[in-house]
Amino acid sequence: MARLDYEIKAMHTTTHELTQSEWDWLDAFELRLRPEDKRELIAAHGKIFVAILRSVISSEEAYYVTGAKGEPLVLYGKCAEKNLPGRLIWCMATEDMAPYEREFARVSRKILQEWAEKHGILWNAVGDFNEAAKRWLKWCGAEFGDPLEMGGEPFVRFYIRGKQYV
Repeated sequence: MARLDYEIKAMHTTTHELTQSEWDWLDAFELRLRPEDKRELIAAHGKIFVAILRSVISSEEAYYVTGAKGEPLVLYGKCAEKNLPGRLIWCMATEDMAPYEREFARVSRKILQEWAEKHGILWNAVGDFNEAAKRWLKWCGAEFGDPLEMGGEPFVRFYIRGKQYV
């Protein structure tokens, strides 16, 4: 049976539009971020909160998920990158997401499939050490590509293709 005790909300994607409750949510989110996600953000961007905020404000769509007790669970979005096909996608989660993992996997796979059909291809890189994220991405239909290094950490590129790219 699907869990219904969480809420997904669209987040404003410009700093001057972020509400005080969104700023507060982002602060709480940073404090509870999973260690693997912290490691990825530090390697790719240097500072965690700067990376979180940069992800949100560079997105054409960003969403935040809150649990039954108001706890931050997940932050995700998609960005159009100049001169590149499809969309760059990103996702981060807190340690509080564990009880929601199955439901998150089900819902997120549907969202990613819809985005892939709309944009043709979704892509980014994931920390090669982030086994949970790689399992989730594979379940969502990701193909893994070339390895790369960011900030001294191993990453691997991934792609989720829409039917027109298969």
